[in-house]
Amino acid sequence: MVSLAATGVFAQSGAPEIIENSLEAIGGRKEIARVRSLEAIADCRGPNGNYTTEIYSAPNARLVFKQIRADGNVYLGQTNGRTFWTKNEKSGDFALADEKAAAVWRGHEFQRLAMEIATRFRDFAFAGEENFAGKTALKLNATDETGNPAHVFFDKETRLLLGLTTQNPFDRRETIRTVVNEWRQTGKLKLPSRVTATDKKGDFVLRFREIVLNKTDEKIFAVPAKVTAMNELSERQKQQRAAHFNRDAKIIFAEFADEYVSVGNGRVRKPSGDEGLKLLQNYFNNSTFIEWDDITPPIIKVSDDATLGYVIVHKKVRLLAKDAQGKEQEETEIFAWIATYQKIKGEWKLTAVASTNTPEKD
Repeated sequence: MVSLAATGVFAQSGAPEIIENSLEAIGGRKEIARVRSLEAIADCRGPNGNYTTEIYSAPNARLVFKQIRADGNVYLGQTNGRTFWTKNEKSGDFALADEKAAAVWRGHEFQRLAMEIATRFRDFAFAGEENFAGKTALKLNATDETGNPAHVFFDKETRLLLGLTTQNPFDRRETIRTVVNEWRQTGKLKLPSRVTATDKKGDFVLRFREIVLNKTDEKIFAVPAKVTAMNELSERQKQQRAAHFNRDAKIIFAEFADEYVSVGNGRVRKPSGDEGLKLLQNYFNNSTFIEWDDITPPIIKVSDDATLGYVIVHKKVRLLAKDAQGKEQEETEIFAWIATYQKIKGEWKLTAVASTNTPEKD
């Protein structure tokens, strides 16, 4: 099939045609597919001063996002598929991040965004013509990667991506307006070279002084062993939550070491697995959980060799508990605990837990 771009016909009423024409204006799908990695360095100016943004990206949601402030402070975030993490450049410490943070980082991949517009957004629908950034634009309504509504604009004359409006992943009441001001020929592709993003703080202008294709060592996108371990422990927390709502104590005790220590209520105990399982299952059988949610994100740390770790949890628990007569009463409690883990025969096992809860009021 001959594309509309090849015939010089620019369809104004179909989202697929509009997107296809924008890709042709960049350089075409064939050339876009040749991009294995992309490196972009921008001199930036924002409401709080100047800084530098460095982007190193590759297909399959692999990204290194780095911002360097004038005072030398560095912020570093990375993604690899569904794994998101930050790294403290001074201490070398890692911390897990969530999809909201990752969406902010990936929102700076303006060159790749233009090339991947059809996959970065979904549910496209043509919404007519509109003046955007002083130009006549073809507007598409869409949904972004976090499930929030967005609007994507294409220059009616050049067919290139003109900009977009999205919601702040951390505050849906705030709209972020992004305008692609200038483009630069890079190899056989035309890519964004100056971009202005505006939020409630003001304008952030990014001038890309370097855009380099297929030169980045893809090893920089690898997930560190410590981050993998931290993710595994994070998944354990999700499994524990599901176990509470499904009243399945076996899921929780499957991760306990053969010998573990329990600290609480002024006592140190080494309960047997059967004893602990029986007590927890009885608790589950007499409880209907309404909330078992983090008040603050869990603090997860692992050793350099990724064989030891701990998780600190701060959680609100709200449930319906049966009394002696079988009548349900609502109870709410705040818990905080630390659980230590060791990798035994390739699996994480809980070796100790120390727990505390909100003291009773007088």
